[in-house]
Amino acid sequence: MGFAHRLASWVEQTSFDQLPPRVVEASKEMMVNAAAVGLAGAAQPDGLALTRFAQEMRGNGKCTIIGMGLRSSPTYSSLANGAMVRLLDFDDDTTEGGVHPSSVVFPVVMALGEMHGYPGVDVLNAFALGCELLCKLSTSGTRDGRQGTASAGCVAAAAAAGRLLGLERDQLAAAMVMAASSPDPSPTGLISPGMAARSGQSAMNGVAAALMAREDFGRDSLGIAPSGTDAESGEHDRFFANLGAPHSVEDPGIVLKPFACNTSAHASIDAVLQLAQQYRIDAAEVESVRVEASPVAVEALACANPRNGWEARESIHYVVAASLLYGHPLLEQFSDAAVSTPEVHALMERVTVAPLQEPTPFAPQASEVSVTLTGGRELHHRVEFPRGHPQMPLEREELDAKFLYCSRYILPPDHIDGALEQFWDLEHVADVTGLASILGG
Repeated sequence: MGFAHRLASWVEQTSFDQLPPRVVEASKEMMVNAAAVGLAGAAQPDGLALTRFAQEMRGNGKCTIIGMGLRSSPTYSSLANGAMVRLLDFDDDTTEGGVHPSSVVFPVVMALGEMHGYPGVDVLNAFALGCELLCKLSTSGTRDGRQGTASAGCVAAAAAAGRLLGLERDQLAAAMVMAASSPDPSPTGLISPGMAARSGQSAMNGVAAALMAREDFGRDSLGIAPSGTDAESGEHDRFFANLGAPHSVEDPGIVLKPFACNTSAHASIDAVLQLAQQYRIDAAEVESVRVEASPVAVEALACANPRNGWEARESIHYVVAASLLYGHPLLEQFSDAAVSTPEVHALMERVTVAPLQEPTPFAPQASEVSVTLTGGRELHHRVEFPRGHPQMPLEREELDAKFLYCSRYILPPDHIDGALEQFWDLEHVADVTGLASILGG
């Protein structure tokens, strides 16, 4: 049996009852988080532009565009919603490979769930399977799985969509092969509307591949050979031995962000916030700040003089200065206006960064921040695991608060409460159409 058919068999045969309890809970947490950040993204100018585009494409109009009160086809709603979930760099992240699974899989399962009135248990199962495939494919060494995040996302989206649509094994395999051959746009570097669009494109390409396969397109010409070399077969066997054993959202785990910026910055932000709270630091009294982080984090956050909100998300100098000035950095601190203030630029000039915190299995994302105050007093704090990481996960109350913060200007209070109630009890929701509709605002 070829690689695509083995993937299809796993997707077809894995039922909700086989999912470990932690995978079910993690999947619901990720869906709450994705809905929250998608609603926040909908309020951005780029979110409005995406909606205008999806509306121009028309379609059958059965699938909600998050935060807009509008509907489009499953393909174009997946494009718009996937990009909006990813738009603010506030969505989930993996501790291996830097993958953002919900931005690709969530829009697909919600669109098809709404279009066909599927029960929540089926939507939740398809979401969990899609996320597992995306995580494993993106870090796999197999010939067929060694793909960029966008390509892995296309396959995962096709798998989740195909499972919901009830595709037969050959149709599922064809859908994933077609999705794998979708264009993989080149990375754009810093988080940007272009990078966010990649998630939306992966979601759109995946659901389109599943819909075409449902009509038997590509069924007779699967592009993956039924067998390979012994080495390739061995790689495939190792891949399937690890697939779902355990699920990646369970181990090594998923990151649910408390801050709307690059995950590598979170340990430094936590260290600053701890110092500021413990010693009631006045930013005007700060003479200098020294940040020690891992070499990987320093490289990822190398934008020392950001010019706008996009670059600020990739700047350790900015997030440290903004945290000292404003406290917990909110979405407002990643606006162009906030980045351009003289106060934050003056403080950024006093921040130095050193790649001296070598990652270990016990502290892979450690950061130590030292603040020198007027008069020479020095304050130090080290963070090994930032909040939101698997070792220090956000509590349900914190995710509820994040949903409220992101949706407060879009959804009325009763809709916020209703959405959260249904997400947290999704396996018992008879039809997700109402939940998807609520997210339209």
